[in-house]
Amino acid sequence: MLKNFLLSTLLVCFTITLGAQQAFPTPDLITVDREVAPLSDYIGNGKPTVVAVWATWCQPCHLELDHMKSFLDAWENEYGAQFLAISVDQRHMINRIKPLIKRKKWKYDVLVDTDGKLQSVLGFRSIPQMYVLNGKGEIVQSFTGYAAGREQQVDRLVRRLSAK
Repeated sequence: MLKNFLLSTLLVCFTITLGAQQAFPTPDLITVDREVAPLSDYIGNGKPTVVAVWATWCQPCHLELDHMKSFLDAWENEYGAQFLAISVDQRHMINRIKPLIKRKKWKYDVLVDTDGKLQSVLGFRSIPQMYVLNGKGEIVQSFTGYAAGREQQVDRLVRRLSAK
């Protein structure tokens, strides 16, 4: 019995090590104008995708999005990748998102997950949270928290994914 358990555990670990990738969930979210937006319209369309989970009240999130914006043109125009910012602000906070985007000059597609659908499926506990997805919508790498210089690491991943 113990031998079977150990073999099963080793098989699971081996499979994870080989790179079995989790599909990014695609629930319906909303736009900043409160329109329904199926996340499946943005994920898994053949393009590498960077997804940043953030909130208006999260200063490290602002830093991360500020630093990523200088890479946006290259990701879209040179690599054919896309960037999506998903706010986890509650419904009563949505009216703060548009002014913040305008003030910060963020040109990201922005959706809002007011019901915490992504958090419940992905299990993250803090933000910012960032996911780099391949063209199939599978998570290639995730990052928790903000770290200066991460944008270069994400850039290398996006370049590598776009070359496939």
